[in-house]
Amino acid sequence: MARPATDGGRFDARIARARRLAGEHPASSQILTFYAALAGMQKSLIGDARPASDVRPSVASPPPLGDAVGRIVSAIPEFLSFLARTAPAQLAEAARAMRAVEPQEWRALLDRYWDADAHDVPDADDATLFVVEALLQPFAESLAIASGATEPGRGAPAATPPRIARCPVCAGKPLVGVLRESGQSARRSLVCGLCLAEWPWPRVVCPACGEDTFDALPVYRSDAFPAARVDACERCRTYHKTIDLSRDALAIPIVDELACVPLDLWAREQGYAKLRPNLLRM
Repeated sequence: MARPATDGGRFDARIARARRLAGEHPASSQILTFYAALAGMQKSLIGDARPASDVRPSVASPPPLGDAVGRIVSAIPEFLSFLARTAPAQLAEAARAMRAVEPQEWRALLDRYWDADAHDVPDADDATLFVVEALLQPFAESLAIASGATEPGRGAPAATPPRIARCPVCAGKPLVGVLRESGQSARRSLVCGLCLAEWPWPRVVCPACGEDTFDALPVYRSDAFPAARVDACERCRTYHKTIDLSRDALAIPIVDELACVPLDLWAREQGYAKLRPNLLRM
């Protein structure tokens, strides 16, 4: 199987999918319309976010950002202007306020985020984290492509899986699960919330805590989103959503995950906490 192209084709597919789903799901229309615009902005910046071709990432230690940091920082003024024009009101207001942040402060935050365990910077607000992740994502995804970690459905789960799931490219937490047909059943994989690398994961193992008791891992579905489901864990009380490609082969997991935001609201009402927020911090 050939590796995905490193040009903007994958962004075009996401834009088209987001626009289509915006028409099908009124409750998520504003989110999807903004995401389509955001993906277009990311596409325009991708040339400034390419990793070195000889990078060999390790889950134990993500590779250094190197000179990509400077290129990403230089894109921040343009990106904040884009948000001020296009983003929902609260984020647009935050973007205008962030124009006062000095480049060296952004550089320090980017380095701190990239080096943090699972890219968790708890003292940063959601708007700031959104800017950091949205600008890092094209670079991180190119890194995953260069490593060969974006070939979906390849490989098999480890016989003894790790206790918790971490991206094999950047060490981030998974955002969404994926199910694909495999023989008489379905193969499960996870997609990183930052670099979008995809890796196999056992069907009955919680990616947050390693729980592997079937009865402790309930699955919830809604007729409104037939290709999506909520995978929960009664042990750690976390959840993530899974997109079932056997039910909708046209689905793009990171886009369809946004379309079914009502499932997030339901899961949180049940007392579950999301394993990782999506790019829009939902």
